[in-house]
Amino acid sequence: MSYRLRIDIHDYWHPGTGRGKGSQLDALTHRGADGLPRLPGRTVRGLLRDAVHRWERFGGYPEVGEPCVCDQLFGPYGQPDENAEDAANSGRTWPGLLRFSDARLPATDSAAILGADHRDALIAGLYRSHFSTRIEHTTGTADENTLRGIELVVPLTLYADIDLVGTARYRTLESRWPDLLQAALPLVRAVGAHRSRGLGRATLTLEETA
Repeated sequence: MSYRLRIDIHDYWHPGTGRGKGSQLDALTHRGADGLPRLPGRTVRGLLRDAVHRWERFGGYPEVGEPCVCDQLFGPYGQPDENAEDAANSGRTWPGLLRFSDARLPATDSAAILGADHRDALIAGLYRSHFSTRIEHTTGTADENTLRGIELVVPLTLYADIDLVGTARYRTLESRWPDLLQAALPLVRAVGAHRSRGLGRATLTLEETA
């Protein structure tokens, strides 16, 4: 049985890239080569790893010994100052059981947008520019040089494929990971950057695929 992750995003959201656009925008969103919005697979993996870690730590699942459920599914955190190859060779890190693709629009939606005569206008309609500034509380006026603009994506639904890693070291949870992951998904409340400021409120669900 195969599975995919469905991400219903209910608000404007910002999958950050760390790049800006000159004097127009300070922060651009991540998008694919086709110009359509995407949530990188490494970001999806990070969100789910954090959710499973919190769910397991606070009693979501009985102890399974070492390594824990989170490390079996996603692999352990590497040492911050350690060479990745040396860590792998020493046995302190290993591939987790699950691998995630980028989260994308459904194939039918992507094809409809990219095949339209006015595709550029449709793609542009998926994005918004948002500007904010800091207000001086004593005067009620905007502080100088605090105007900031970021690019946002409209609410939509994305899908990410989930594959099992053939080289995963621990496979004892191979038949049970869907139930474990589904139990932790409610702990993911938002996606993208600035989640603590109200952006990217989302609902994640696990779906079976043919």
